[in-house]
Amino acid sequence: MKIAICTIGSRGDIQPFLILGDYLTKRGHHVRFVSAKMYTSLAGDYQVDFESFEGDYELLMDSDEMKKVVGKNPFTIGKVLREKVYPILENSLDSFLEVSKWADVVVYHPKALIDAFGYLFPEKLIKAYVLPAFTTTRAFPSPIFSGLWIPRFLNRFSYWLTKKLMNTVKKPVANFYKKHELKGKFKFLDSTTIYGISPSFLEQPKDYPDHHSYSGFWLGTAKTSSLDESITSFLNTDKKKLIITLGSMPYKSKIDINDFLSACLKELDIKILIVRGWGLKDALIQVNENILAIDQAPFETLFPLADAVVHHGGAGTTAITLKAKVPMMICPILHPVGDQMFWGKQVHKKGLGIKPIPLKNLSTKRFVASIKELMETDFSKTTQKMHTQLQAEDGLQEAAKLIEAHYKKEVAKKPSKS
Repeated sequence: MKIAICTIGSRGDIQPFLILGDYLTKRGHHVRFVSAKMYTSLAGDYQVDFESFEGDYELLMDSDEMKKVVGKNPFTIGKVLREKVYPILENSLDSFLEVSKWADVVVYHPKALIDAFGYLFPEKLIKAYVLPAFTTTRAFPSPIFSGLWIPRFLNRFSYWLTKKLMNTVKKPVANFYKKHELKGKFKFLDSTTIYGISPSFLEQPKDYPDHHSYSGFWLGTAKTSSLDESITSFLNTDKKKLIITLGSMPYKSKIDINDFLSACLKELDIKILIVRGWGLKDALIQVNENILAIDQAPFETLFPLADAVVHHGGAGTTAITLKAKVPMMICPILHPVGDQMFWGKQVHKKGLGIKPIPLKNLSTKRFVASIKELMETDFSKTTQKMHTQLQAEDGLQEAAKLIEAHYKKEVAKKPSKS
């Protein structure tokens, strides 16, 4: 089967799809993976045919304009969208259309905007995501608005609002239509949908349509699994170990991160490892015998060596932490609009960590108290139970079966055009 995987965004929007693409390749399918050029190196770790378009999300997240609007009302960031995001979207749509014509099945991230031209071949489409933000349900409000209080009777309405956000991309879609002489307007299609989410961690709502499914997390083995000797040496201690990372999210707090760290070490005899990623890559972290800062490391290998993890609340980072049997504290940066608080609340609800607190709301005193609670509470029973449940799931296999079943049911009915 010829499978196109189309995705766009930050690393958290890319890597789960690369893991899925790699798995599909190993099942004998021909996978073309299309995303921004900046992910060429990352894609080299996976067995996919990588095709790229121009677009650098690291530069975008580093821009002063983007830093000012991160986590704020998405309906008010028009200038940033026009100047920074729209050019990338227009580049991507051209590439996505070309590969979609080639493919038997198109697996796509909703942000890839395949819905703009999906009416040309709806039988090929499989929407895929690691966040349950686009299937209407009464069970919980849209995770995009997880930082807002929404009464239960408005849960379904919140998904309508989420889809309305797609209207902010009218301009690049209109330009795309004009370039390719297509007619119509952007419409969110009700495609077959697969969510790379564990039903053990978040129960699939009972009111989901039959063609919308949770497959389980898309987690693979780290491609570069070894850790630098400086990391293993630092973590080789009887002291409890805390890992902090913000992934690709910019650090947004009035308090210097060094003040958080020094205050924490005054109260707790622990070691703290900072993984800079994009979010903290420019931070001047004051290292010492109890604080180490590194640029990056494979979380799948690193997290099991920790006693606790503090992170921003990305879906992928949350899943890896769960698999590592490590309790966590989520400090959302995208707040009140964004999915990070959604995962933080679910972690707390399941007894797998402490209550989430947005980074911008953390005082030094509150940070220390939270870390003390995280490090001193025994979460071993709940984290072990979740680990056991995840071991019994195979999200990649289940996703592959759903994709193959879709092809047999829909695409195979039509004569090949190749």
